[in-house]
Amino acid sequence: MDIQIRDATEADLPAIVDIYNQSIPAGWSTADTKPVTVADRVEWFRKFDPVRRPLWVAEVDGQVVAWAGLTSFYAGRPAYDATAEVSMYIATAYHRRGIGRQLKQWVIEQCPRLGVTTLLSMHFDHNEATRKINESLGFQQVGHLTEIAVVQGHKRGLVISALRIPAQSAPAG
Repeated sequence: MDIQIRDATEADLPAIVDIYNQSIPAGWSTADTKPVTVADRVEWFRKFDPVRRPLWVAEVDGQVVAWAGLTSFYAGRPAYDATAEVSMYIATAYHRRGIGRQLKQWVIEQCPRLGVTTLLSMHFDHNEATRKINESLGFQQVGHLTEIAVVQGHKRGLVISALRIPAQSAPAG
């Protein structure tokens, strides 16, 4: 499937929120249990920085069908500047079409220019789709916090995976 990936704009926020809210009922991707509103997410959106910690949207035929963003690890403490966490959500109607893998691969390719040398991906331990995507892209499981969330009445664990990315080398000259 041909997707176009671009920096998100505030005009994309309703689509971003809608896609996020679609993930709540299934209980696979978020610890939120109630839908969020666009107003809830305005301040969150404005914390993304296209230069260091971007938020991207993926479009199919001009429609936003997925989004991915990078956030600084551990509240942005300076010693962790080269570490970021990726979050990614796909509209339900577009699951199982390869968009998740394609979008995460694209995010990985952006990491050197963003100064990210360790990319973290966290997911519930029952989320096989994310586990398979991560494994196919070379992520290594580095942690598993068992039974730390209750989602739809079930105890769920959180898997932490990491991908080491070579630092961008300076051009010869």
